[in-house]
Amino acid sequence: MKSTPFIGSPRGNQLGAALLVVLMVLLLLTLLGIASLRESIMQERMAANVATRGMSFQVAEAGLRQAELIARDGTVTFPGSGCTAGRCAKASGWESINDFWDDGQNGYQTGAEVPIGDTSLRPRFIIEDFGKTSALGAPSCIDLSKPCISSASQNVYRVTAYAKTPNGAEVILQSLYRR
Repeated sequence: MKSTPFIGSPRGNQLGAALLVVLMVLLLLTLLGIASLRESIMQERMAANVATRGMSFQVAEAGLRQAELIARDGTVTFPGSGCTAGRCAKASGWESINDFWDDGQNGYQTGAEVPIGDTSLRPRFIIEDFGKTSALGAPSCIDLSKPCISSASQNVYRVTAYAKTPNGAEVILQSLYRR
């Protein structure tokens, strides 16, 4: 029995095309894997940054509440000019506060420690004198569970709190407090 060769045999036409196709598919899968790995790492970094900023926000908010309690409960005395121990005189104009919170002169006041996770952070805050305001015409008795303030003139303070985590997340919060 004699076999006849098949004319146009596929062996004669194949020159490694399958190898090239497989290598191209492998290259595409590798690039896809690297891209998904980078995306996963980026999402992990973003989640860590959001958590760190949240911690810093909580500490700054605690500092803001501490300063508001000081303004509410005590007689707040202010220096003639500048800032001392977290109390700031009425500003005459815009002053450069880029380095204020890193100031070695201690113009701010450091609040009580706030435990956050494995560590505890201390907020910094200042209370600024904003002068007096008239309470006339303002809704001074909104909350009926508290006594109504009847004085015609009230002190206004701007309270600014600052918190920074060791990872570098910084938050500054401000509120106006009228007493």
